[in-house]
Amino acid sequence: MSYSEKLLDAIENQDFSQDKILLKQALDNDEPEVLASLAENLTSYGFTNLSKEVYRSLIAKFPKEDLFKVYLAEILLNDGDDDDGLTLLYNILPDSSAYLDSLLVQADYYQTNGLLETARDKLLQALKLAPEEDAIKFGLAELDYLDGEYEQALSLYRDLVKRQKNFGETNLIQREFQTMAKLGQYEEASEVIKEHSADILDIDSKYQAGLIMLSVGDDDQAIKYLDDVIDQSPDYVNAYPLLAQAYLHKHDNEQVLRSAQAGLAYNELDETLYSMGAKAAANMNELDTAEDLLKKGLEIAPDNSDLLMQLSNLYIHENKDQENINLFKDKSDEELEPQAHWNMAISYENLDKNDKARAEFLLAYPDFQKNPEFLKQMIRFFNVEPNSTDIVKQLLDRYLKLVPEDAEMQDLYNDLI
Repeated sequence: MSYSEKLLDAIENQDFSQDKILLKQALDNDEPEVLASLAENLTSYGFTNLSKEVYRSLIAKFPKEDLFKVYLAEILLNDGDDDDGLTLLYNILPDSSAYLDSLLVQADYYQTNGLLETARDKLLQALKLAPEEDAIKFGLAELDYLDGEYEQALSLYRDLVKRQKNFGETNLIQREFQTMAKLGQYEEASEVIKEHSADILDIDSKYQAGLIMLSVGDDDQAIKYLDDVIDQSPDYVNAYPLLAQAYLHKHDNEQVLRSAQAGLAYNELDETLYSMGAKAAANMNELDTAEDLLKKGLEIAPDNSDLLMQLSNLYIHENKDQENINLFKDKSDEELEPQAHWNMAISYENLDKNDKARAEFLLAYPDFQKNPEFLKQMIRFFNVEPNSTDIVKQLLDRYLKLVPEDAEMQDLYNDLI
C-alpha cells in the first residue's frame, strides 16, 4: 500500500494524528501519478491545505507540467488567495497544453465575481481553441442567460440539447424552456415541456414547467407539475400560490382554500395566500374561515391594504359595522384608500351616525363619482338628509348620465325639479 493510500485511509477513518507524517512520506516516496490522484482526492475531501502541498511538490518536480498549476490555482481562488491563483493562471502561455484549462478556470472565477464581460472574453478565447467543446458552449450559455442575452443563450442551449439533456447537474431542457419564457415565447416553451415531459424530473424544472403552463392557461398541466413539486418537497413554498391560482382559474374554491391553507402551514408570511384563501372561503360562504385568515394575515402584515379592505368588505357583508369602523380607527385620512371611506360611510349610516357618514361619503366621492353603485348609495343617503336637495340634484344628474334607464332615480330627479 502506498503512503498516499495510507493517508487517505486515515482520513476516511477520521484519524488525523499522522496526516503530516504520511503526507511527507508520500511526497518523498510515491510515484507522480499516485501523488496526482492523492491531490485530487484530498481536494474532493475538502483537505485543500494538504492538496496544495502535493501540487506545489509536483510543480517543483515538473515545472513544465502546467496542468498542476491550473489545479493549484483553482484551489487558491476557491480559498480566497486571488492574487496567487491568478498569477499562476496568467503565467500559463497560449502554447501550453493546459492553456485551455487555464482559460476555463479564469472564466469561472470572473463569473463568480460578477465580471461577466471578462468571463465571456475568456470563454470566447477558449471556444476558438476548442470550437466543439460543449463545456465552453454551456459556460457561454449560462453567461448569456445571466446577462439577459436570452436569444444567444437559447441558441446555445438548443445546440447542447441535441447531444444531451443534462450538463452536470443542470437540466438543459429546463434551461431551454425557461429561456423561451424570458423571451416571452410562452407557447413555444409549453410545447417543449409537452414534448419532453418525461425528462422533466428535478423539482426546480417541474416548478418552472408549472409556472409556464399556468402562463399559457393550461391549468390542468400546471396543477400536475405543481402537485409533483409539493409531493416531492412539501416545503417548496413558492408552489402554493401558483397552485391556488391554477385552481382559481378553474373556479374551484375548495381547492384554492386547501392550497392556501397548506401553503400557510409552511410559510405563514405569504400575504398572497391569506388573500386568496379568504376570497375562496367567502365564495363558499365559509365566512368565519375567511375572517380568521384575514385577521391572521393582518397580524403578519398590518399595512397590507388588500387584506384590510377584504376584511372591511367582509364586515360590511356581515353587518359588523362597529368592527368595520374599528379597522380604520388608527389610520389617518392620508393612509386610507377611497374604498375605506366608502365602507365607513355605509357603516356609519347603518349605525345612524349620519354626520360621520356624510363626511365619509364626501371623502370617497372624488374617486367614485363615475361609479353608479356608489352614486346611488350616496343619493339615497343624502335624499333623507336635511338641506341636501342641491347635492342630491347634482348626484342624480351625474348618475343618470351613467344609468339613464334607471326609472326610480329618474322619478326622483323629476320630483326635485
